[in-house]
Amino acid sequence: MAKKEYSKEDIQLLKTQNPKLAKYIDRVYKMDKKSRRGLITMVGIKDKILSESTIKELKDNKVQGIILFKHNIENEKQLKKLTYDLKQKVNKKMIIAIDQEGGNVYRISWDKAVKIRAIDIGNSASTDYAYKTAYNRSKFLLDLGINTILGPVCDIATDTNSYIYERTFGTNVKRVSEMVVASVKGQNDAGIITALKHFPGHGDTDIDSHVKFPTINTSVSELKKRDFIPFIKGIEAGADMVLVAHIKNNKIDKKLPSSLSSKHKDILINTLGFKGVIITDDLVMTGKINTGISWGINLISDTYNNSKNIFNKIEPDILECAKILALIDKKL
Repeated sequence: MAKKEYSKEDIQLLKTQNPKLAKYIDRVYKMDKKSRRGLITMVGIKDKILSESTIKELKDNKVQGIILFKHNIENEKQLKKLTYDLKQKVNKKMIIAIDQEGGNVYRISWDKAVKIRAIDIGNSASTDYAYKTAYNRSKFLLDLGINTILGPVCDIATDTNSYIYERTFGTNVKRVSEMVVASVKGQNDAGIITALKHFPGHGDTDIDSHVKFPTINTSVSELKKRDFIPFIKGIEAGADMVLVAHIKNNKIDKKLPSSLSSKHKDILINTLGFKGVIITDDLVMTGKINTGISWGINLISDTYNNSKNIFNKIEPDILECAKILALIDKKL
């Protein structure tokens, strides 16, 4: 649990330990709690045309991030107006994210690459194809006013019958890792924010976490030999974010799913060397999570029913808030 109050000595120590984030730590320290909470919140909205009530909701709660779904999207003109209004009427540096993987997972139907699945890219064995697909899709999204893509998928499918198989680059660790690296480089070169997913990896699960929590019993040493490798390679390639899944791993945390587990955060930072921004998978996705985290972005698809309960429980971690400000300065 993050500390509720920070002394000047706490802040100085954080700055000494994280010199590259010193100015951002100072900025966060001067914020009130509502602003800090808003900084680590990403919500869904119901609008195609941004309403005054949504503007008020977002501004009142200082919300920094939006995730778009199919119900927000009708056509190019409408979508550009929506993203423009979010930046002009709420926050000019709003993080606007989307799931646009291609294949079965997409939100924008007129994307020319919408039918290209991750498995098609993996089967091509072409890092050039992976790079170009990621680059072109990112440019397409940026032109629409979207600045964050929740991808690439770093999961390694166990076999071709896996529910997640078509969303992955395949079953081979080396192939998946190569495609992840190429995708991250393509997205970085385009200028979009990248979020690797779904840490610590859905590969060994046969349950879709949209339905209920998958449970695995895999040690960290075993994960390092397989499931962590694409994430490590993606981090080394410059990924900005890592999205953490609703998976329970009894070898790491017997109580909490990885999305809420500080033990998983510690593994990301200390074992994988990740220094960027952590984001949860959708906290209302399963209907079972009604709390938030303090050390990463809380993704909450339902801004009107559940987000307030989650939002009010957050005690924001200053260092993690500083990482988000640094990313915003870098990319937005």
